[in-house]
Amino acid sequence: MKLEVFLKIMRRALQGSDFVGRTYLVGGVVRDLLLGKDDFTDFDLCVEKRYGGLKLGSYLKTRLNPQSYEVFPRFGTVRMKLKDIEIDLVQTRCESYTKGRRFPRIRYCPISEDVWRRDFTINSLYLELFSESILDPCGRGKTDLQDRLIRTTRDPVLVFSEDALRMLRALRFVSTLDFDLEAETYAAMRSLAANVQRLSAKAQCQELNKMNFESRRLKLLLKESGIQDYLK
Repeated sequence: MKLEVFLKIMRRALQGSDFVGRTYLVGGVVRDLLLGKDDFTDFDLCVEKRYGGLKLGSYLKTRLNPQSYEVFPRFGTVRMKLKDIEIDLVQTRCESYTKGRRFPRIRYCPISEDVWRRDFTINSLYLELFSESILDPCGRGKTDLQDRLIRTTRDPVLVFSEDALRMLRALRFVSTLDFDLEAETYAAMRSLAANVQRLSAKAQCQELNKMNFESRRLKLLLKESGIQDYLK
């Protein structure tokens, strides 16, 4: 679906509600939009409002009549299918991790804090649905996009220690976007490569299937980072 069409549907549904000015597209759509893409199959919406994802999901369900509708109460998220697209809805939030566990505990936080739970700076841009203004609360998203760099939003050792899948995601973006890894991000990946073996075979496979193995850069990084040795 063209972004212009999606925004028109959302604006029509949300007009006059208290979701106006609080609802943002975030993640891959905003990144890829700035890279020149305008047709998408998945949209991630975050709402700067307590329980915003659940409330927006309930609100849209009665107005858009989606083909499917799933609620994930543990994370305060909703996933719906509408025509040929999928939409994920979530409140802006903070996350805290317990050692040895991939999935965090969550609580509501504004965008200024939500941004730090995101993996990479290029995935941390927010587009407000009505004004189409783009926020870059981490301060590096637009610059790294221009410089074609994959950089974590926080200390990469901490980011990758929280969830080893993020290292595979970094390699996926290197291969599909033809970007480079920022030096500290790459150094952290090399030092924590063994953590990838803690991921299930399913989780590894899902991420590997999204990679572009035609990329010479990917093949080199898989080998030199050591991650290749820990894949199942």
